[in-house]
Amino acid sequence: MNQQKGLSDRVAERLIHMLKTDPTCSPGKKLPGEQQLCTHFGVSRTTVREAIRSLVAQGYLEVRRGSGTFILDRPRDVGLQGLEQVHARLRDLFEIRMMVEPAAARLACIRGTDAELREIAQWAQEVEHAIRTGEDFSASEERFHLAIMAATHNPLMEQLVPITHNALHESWDALDVTGLLAETTIQDNSLLVGFFRRRDGDGARHAMAAHIRHTINALGLDVSSGKG
Repeated sequence: MNQQKGLSDRVAERLIHMLKTDPTCSPGKKLPGEQQLCTHFGVSRTTVREAIRSLVAQGYLEVRRGSGTFILDRPRDVGLQGLEQVHARLRDLFEIRMMVEPAAARLACIRGTDAELREIAQWAQEVEHAIRTGEDFSASEERFHLAIMAATHNPLMEQLVPITHNALHESWDALDVTGLLAETTIQDNSLLVGFFRRRDGDGARHAMAAHIRHTINALGLDVSSGKG
């Protein structure tokens, strides 16, 4: 892990040098694609993504959802304090998700109609398709979670999804982490759908809690289960 971190830091430094010296990388231009950067620097996609994530946090780059990563005129004043605020916001959001969504998954297994559970499975397929084709999967992932909440037949739970996901996306844009969550999301959603098909409420509850925990770990957050 430390070796990977050191490599991504070095790639980030080389990216900064490229942004400052390459005339094709002027402010406002779109950053070259991941594969092109992998070939240029001779590193993996994971390393490139970590480097880009670092430069987004430092204000050299900006992620525009659905459009790509763009070069900024000069680093924004994000700084350590700004990053701490983003992480604090995410910690609060994931604390809410951990309290609500595992219980919602269990209720969906018990209360959901066969048609509603099929819709959940269909949205999981949409998420996987978006990820496999390199598209933005955030909208499909939100609909997946919204379908689960709808299957609880509790209207108040449905109202929570847009609130939490909108706030999450705002924070994720500052960290550029969707690439880090792609494969984990596919695996976790597949596991959840399996429990929904078997109407295993306890299994779905544990799978949802594990999914949220995987995301927390990927983001490097410190969310205490005993907090509050």
